[in-house]
Amino acid sequence: MAASVQAKTVSVKPLQSWTGRVPLVVQPPLQSSIGNSDEFTRVWAQCQVKVAMPKIDFDKRLALLAVRRGSVVKFQDLKLDNGNLKTTVVVTPDMPPHMTCAIVLVDRAGVTKVNGLPIGK
Repeated sequence: MAASVQAKTVSVKPLQSWTGRVPLVVQPPLQSSIGNSDEFTRVWAQCQVKVAMPKIDFDKRLALLAVRRGSVVKFQDLKLDNGNLKTTVVVTPDMPPHMTCAIVLVDRAGVTKVNGLPIGK
């Protein structure tokens, strides 16, 4: 009798988080994950994050991005399921005159996709 192998879903905790804003007249960043420093620098500037940009080792870490129209945007749940990091984002129902960016940093180990898409998409 062959042993069955079951994929395990594990919770992933953010290591750091930041928020920023994008004016409504500006096209927001479209990707849900950031896997290199050039993309991170572009998103950081585009989201107008008000603190100094951290230096990140993208060989070990991965940044996640959610941009929505609401005054509060947060990653509520992160689950790693067979290499696919699935995210749940919550947004306040208000309609401020801007888009809010939520950026979180996670451990890259075991992540091959984010929400079914390749890293950086």
